[in-house]
Amino acid sequence: MRVKSVSELCGNEILAEPVLTDEKMILISRGSRLKKEYVPLIRSLGIDTLMVEDPYENYEMPSRIIDYSVFGKFVERVQRVMENHIYHKNKSLREFEVIANEVVKEVSKIPENIIIDINARIVNLYEHTVMVTLVSVFVARLLHLDQVRQYNIAVGALLHDLGLRYITTGYVNRDWEKEDPIEAFEYKKHTILGYSALDEESWIPEVSKKMVLFHHERLDGSGFPMRRRDFAMECRIIQACDAFDSYITGMECIRIPLQDAIGKIQEGIIHKYDRKVVETLLSKIAYYPVGTAVKMSNQAEGIVVLQTEDPKCPVVLDFHSGESEKKYNLMLQKDISILQII
Repeated sequence: MRVKSVSELCGNEILAEPVLTDEKMILISRGSRLKKEYVPLIRSLGIDTLMVEDPYENYEMPSRIIDYSVFGKFVERVQRVMENHIYHKNKSLREFEVIANEVVKEVSKIPENIIIDINARIVNLYEHTVMVTLVSVFVARLLHLDQVRQYNIAVGALLHDLGLRYITTGYVNRDWEKEDPIEAFEYKKHTILGYSALDEESWIPEVSKKMVLFHHERLDGSGFPMRRRDFAMECRIIQACDAFDSYITGMECIRIPLQDAIGKIQEGIIHKYDRKVVETLLSKIAYYPVGTAVKMSNQAEGIVVLQTEDPKCPVVLDFHSGESEKKYNLMLQKDISILQII
């Protein structure tokens, strides 16, 4: 199954999860085949994405940054630590010390030639936290930062959005330039609130605390909360990695397609983000994640089933190949390229 934007629905998709109202009433049940006339109704409910069945799932070999079950366990632990801290009178966050060391260990196992499938996801604070942590540490490793600095980055990334738990305004899929200035001001306090909450956590390295405070700052001074321009590499790494994952999930911004997110991060090299960090990050992100339907220059249509060592040249299974299962390895077949996403 995979996430699909409501704007991309054509009808005939099979729901992998039910469509729910705000009151958690089932509007359309799991397993239902979507009729085309349902799409405007779903859109009118303010639903941005749905989980749909993927008919080619048996052919697909996604290249995840870590095993999905390990990722899920990290998410559960991060959620428990954060909620204990919030709901039990600022209970210590020190378990993140253990989790950070485990993240560094997991990332050390990732092959350096991997191209990672990071598909669109339904936004979740804790999944976002873990993904940003994993990607940030991986980028640090590729940039040859030592394990102490990788650990510091893991701690800062695990804590970077702690302040969102202290604000009352919503932060999912919002364009802050068009929102009520009072709400935008409330939202932007989360970096300072998160940083302030770490005062009594003496075990946290100072640079990790700065990552919490500065993860929304930009090199041209256009960020917040202090409009700073000069940052340690640890902060530069999380600035780019957090922005990228936020774009594709709608965390604290308007959700956009993966390819648009890659474009926005690339554009940011000029003014907003560190060039080395961005080039390293995007060299490992699949431009066409496994499960993407594409049309190729030979007019064949197919589904991406596997990544190669080139982020823009995956292996594509021809839709119409029948039992022959014809595949195109676009890294090797240089005369064929992807024209468009279907």
